[in-house]
Amino acid sequence: MLDEIIHKITTDYSHLSKETIEEWKDNVKLLELAKGTQLVREGAYTHSIFYIYKGSAKAYHLKDGKTITDWLVFDNAFICAITGYFLNQPSEHYIELTEDSILLEFRREHLSKLSKKYHDFERFTRITITQIMLQLQERVVYLQFATAQERYHFLLQKYPDIELRISLGDIASYIGISQETLSRIRAKKQRI
Repeated sequence: MLDEIIHKITTDYSHLSKETIEEWKDNVKLLELAKGTQLVREGAYTHSIFYIYKGSAKAYHLKDGKTITDWLVFDNAFICAITGYFLNQPSEHYIELTEDSILLEFRREHLSKLSKKYHDFERFTRITITQIMLQLQERVVYLQFATAQERYHFLLQKYPDIELRISLGDIASYIGISQETLSRIRAKKQRI
């Protein structure tokens, strides 16, 4: 299965030489974990980035006992605690699986070593980080400029089966509205 996953990643993001792939595979951890597994806890140091091959995950904060979801990823996507991973600081997020998932865990020190040794891997990490930044920027833009209804419809266009995979509470939090507002928007959509 590891070969299949690595092939998917290199097909979607950037081609890597066989030599690079072989060394990379030696430094990867393949995980099959249950829904609800916390990959990262707020306040903990994290040195890993995760590739969700099949399944989904959310990054969130707790504020006054309330979950504020600010990142959702689904099949074939990367996720990490950004400040924890890149700045080597305690994580500001929790990262939790929202479905039973198959994923890869990459440690920062291994990725750095491979990036220094192989130009194609350095290019791959740059492309991957750019993709993550673009996804997060897209969310910031629609939170700032779209109505609640537009945000919800945009999310459905991007992830048509999201309501089957993520709780409505997490969806509402992710698009910056209350669950009651989401219920009204959904009810209005069903009447149309």
